Parts: sequence; C-alpha cells; structure tokens
Amino acid sequence: MDGVRGREENLLFGTLAGILAAALGAAIWMGVTVATGMHIGYIALGVGALVGLTIRYCGNGTGMIFGIIGAVLTLIGCLGGEVLTVVQLASTPQRDFCNTLTTIDLTQLVINIFNKMDPIMYLIYAIGIFEGYKLSIRK
Repeated sequence: MDGVRGREENLLFGTLAGILAAALGAAIWMGVTVATGMHIGYIALGVGALVGLTIRYCGNGTGMIFGIIGAVLTLIGCLGGEVLTVVQLASTPQRDFCNTLTTIDLTQLVINIFNKMDPIMYLIYAIGIFEGYKLSIRK
C-alpha cells in the first residue's frame, strides 16, 4: 500500500481521508472499550496504522507534511476514542449520547483523560503517533 506510483501528491485528499480514518479509529476505540469493559490502549497502535496507511495511499505524498498530518490526526483519533467512550458510558436513557456530548466540558474531560493515564499509556500513544507519522509518508 504505497499509494499509486505516477500519481501526483494530493495533500487535500490525503488529509480528508486521514480525518475519516481518525474518526473511524475513534469509533472502533469506543466500540471495543464499551463492548469489553476494558481500557485497551493498544488500539492506539491500530489507529496510528489506519490513519498513516490511509494518508499514504490517498495522499501519495513523500514530504514531511504528510507525516505531521498523520501524527496529529492519530492523536486526535485516540483522544476522540477516549472522549466517545466516556460520553457513551455517561449516557442514560434520559440523556442520550448526543445530549451528553453537547453538554460535557470537553476541555476538562481531555485534561482528566491525560491526568488518569499511566506512563505505559503515554508510551503507547507515542508509538501510535509515531506510526501515524511514519506510515503517512510514501518512500
């Protein structure tokens, strides 16, 4: 999956595809966490691979900017998965998912997520982000 050789770089298409991949990764993160009842941080590696390979294939880029976008979108996908999990678990029949999402303080929630992470989770996030960076660039 090295993109299409002979096709020009397309930063916009690669970025848009990466955004969709990050959203899909966040949804998978939430689904696995809610279904298993366990916080499985290794999903960050999968999010990084999904985002990176998607950007590589769709963007067909060789520049560092593709890697930076892959790293940032991987972080956003991982945090998005954490946020969606918290919102899903906080939802009740009286307060559905959308209502909970719109009334929650996202800034404070992200701060709480980082405060509750152990050092191994930081390492796994870092590896996932590096994966998102490295896999986004076509060689």
